[in-house]
Amino acid sequence: MDQVEAGVIEKGVLGNAPKIAKGWVLCEFDMDWSKGLGFMGAAWIVKDEKRRVLLHSRRAFSDVKSINEAKLQIWLWVLESMKSLKKNKVIFLSTFGDIVEAIEKPALWPNLQFEATEIKRELRSLEAWELRFGLLASVRCASFIAQSVRQLGMMQSYVAVGHPRWLDHMYVNESGAYDS
Repeated sequence: MDQVEAGVIEKGVLGNAPKIAKGWVLCEFDMDWSKGLGFMGAAWIVKDEKRRVLLHSRRAFSDVKSINEAKLQIWLWVLESMKSLKKNKVIFLSTFGDIVEAIEKPALWPNLQFEATEIKRELRSLEAWELRFGLLASVRCASFIAQSVRQLGMMQSYVAVGHPRWLDHMYVNESGAYDS
């Protein structure tokens, strides 16, 4: 199987969301980390080419000592999840521009090369991938799900079909925004 790598560094908001080609999925992800507690909530949302939510997941992490460790943990978890779910052509969208740039332009981020190397190793198992980063608004639903771990005490990790019902109002507002 030929592997396609596409590193796209793009900062944008919801209106400039990346196009999703047929056969590809968009994986939006974010985290909510507390330095004082070493505790983190994380979430990902997978959407199809019509921006319908196929799946979403939440996970709680403990004993996370630094922001770079937190970012590496969520990247590795997201990549493991996509592989387990047999999602082989994935656009990854997060707010972690430093990590994306460390992967694409290593000379700019020498202090993140360990994290970049680990993530690249896992990316190799996918058929094709793109890396994107955007503003918090571009991953707001994943951010809310991640925040539910620390702020609401929702510690149970899970994978579920569709979007969380408690975010219905956000998806109603989003529906039709990308139809064309």
